[in-house]
Amino acid sequence: MKDVAIKVENLSKRYRIGLKEETKDTLFGAFGSILKSPFQNLKRLKKLTSFNENNNESDDILWALKDISFEVKQGEVLGIIGANGAGKSTLLKILAQITHPTSGKVELHGRVASLLEVGTGFHPELTGRENIYLNGTILGMTKKEIDFKLDEIIEFSGVAKFIDTAVKKYSSGMRVRLAFSVAAHLDPEILLIDEVLAVGDADFQKKCLGKMEDVAKQGRTVLFVSHNMGVLTNLCVNAILFENGLIKTLGPIQKVVDGYLSNFINNSSTAEYILNSEKQVQINKIEILDNHHETTSTLNRMNSFSISIYYDVRKIDIKCFLSIMIDKLDNSAICHSRDTDSVTE
Repeated sequence: MKDVAIKVENLSKRYRIGLKEETKDTLFGAFGSILKSPFQNLKRLKKLTSFNENNNESDDILWALKDISFEVKQGEVLGIIGANGAGKSTLLKILAQITHPTSGKVELHGRVASLLEVGTGFHPELTGRENIYLNGTILGMTKKEIDFKLDEIIEFSGVAKFIDTAVKKYSSGMRVRLAFSVAAHLDPEILLIDEVLAVGDADFQKKCLGKMEDVAKQGRTVLFVSHNMGVLTNLCVNAILFENGLIKTLGPIQKVVDGYLSNFINNSSTAEYILNSEKQVQINKIEILDNHHETTSTLNRMNSFSISIYYDVRKIDIKCFLSIMIDKLDNSAICHSRDTDSVTE
């Protein structure tokens, strides 16, 4: 158990959601609804303040998480994957102790820093420098720690020019740069990061990923929620795929990512196109062929394959070329080629 940083056992979280109000089509029905409304409102008030344990599957109850269990080892960078509403952010809010679970148990071994929403803990009227002290204090840093790391935090954030300007004048990207810089320099044993790096530019995202790698190499634990499969694949070793509040898959990152993205791709081996007589060049059909020259939707990287493209050129001396791009499921490139490339044996 000494090498376990996070242990989650039978964790569940439920919320009560609003339902559409019933409307009556007749005058008699509307009058009856008015008479019933005081009793209905009292019933709704009681439901807002308590859950009926015998009716956990009613229409106004949503299970954001339901009976999930997993462990994260110290120094592990774990990716959290899933569609919007799958329960990813709810899990991180529970781990960050922002909200309480409905049932289950969470064990955290070490100090936790979280970056779940842009500018969380920032006061818009205070300057960037003042907000570093405010946010650092919220995250558990002492004033002495902040004083010692202040210059490093400001330099990493890249907003030194505006550090004494009120945060309300910052862009969302500047706020998240400063917020991440504070959280990253807390030196936490556990770092929780939601999809907030999406608002940063490419250079800052690269710095953030490098910082998270450094945190992991120092034996600290990172939980990273993102929809960027390429970043997750490069950063994480393992991942969890959430679906409707349940853990669908837990395992090596590439296996989990491939399983998630396979739900969104077309497995057809042949693509045919609608003919358009107005086009000067018309692609009619594309086929993927295996090493036996048979159409296939799956390829073995140890065997040769070919791609057949059927097209019409309807204009003489037109300048055009064919380009083929083969990417992985996470959109990272495998091979890009066009018909003007030279062929070497």
